[in-house]
Amino acid sequence: MIRCEVQSAIHNRHPGGYMKRLSTGVSGILAALIVLVLLAAYGCGESTTVPGSLPTATSIPTAATLSLPATASTAPPSTWVPPTALVGTPIPGAEATLTAAPPLQNGTLVITNSLEEKTNMGVEVADTDASRELGLMFRDSMPPNAGMLFDFKGETTSGFWMANTILPLSIAFIQQDGSIVSISDMQPLDTNTVNAAGPYYFALETNQGFFRAHNIKAGDKVSLPVDTNVLVPGMPAVGK
Repeated sequence: MIRCEVQSAIHNRHPGGYMKRLSTGVSGILAALIVLVLLAAYGCGESTTVPGSLPTATSIPTAATLSLPATASTAPPSTWVPPTALVGTPIPGAEATLTAAPPLQNGTLVITNSLEEKTNMGVEVADTDASRELGLMFRDSMPPNAGMLFDFKGETTSGFWMANTILPLSIAFIQQDGSIVSISDMQPLDTNTVNAAGPYYFALETNQGFFRAHNIKAGDKVSLPVDTNVLVPGMPAVGK
């Protein structure tokens, strides 16, 4: 009797309400599962951004993050190579002119830059009108630490040009006390006149780029060692 009453009670329940509750329960379980999956994937709803940082997906590139061209270094190269003579410009009579030219005196200059760095340069001394006029014309090479010192034996404002000269050169104009007035680069065969920034006593021609490579600028000092000072009586002397 008891079992029949229970069964009867079960059969008397509204079938629609039972199915509705069953559907609601299943939906709740599915919703809970979805929430759990999402929490597992995103760290339980906490921000994964490191404090002090910005989301990389929305960050705006700045100068620090952009790839910029490297800046060339302003330090002198550890190994400096002088430029070569202008190619394909043979000058008629060059060999004969150089062969006939009288030999010049040779000496060593000492150049001291603003950092107190000393650079030695072997020079030929052009101290006559003929030798100054010829200068470095027709030369097709010159050692890296070599040059020609023009001694005018007094103050001058004379300009220089590069007629018949196929070596790229730099020139320093020097006052009587040995200080450099100005420095200029000169291009092969250029007949435009290059002038100093002011009056000078000496001019020093060398391979183009030599002064930059050794941090030598206007205001730096040029001198001759004591034992070779007789070559250029007006040039300041310096002890070894």
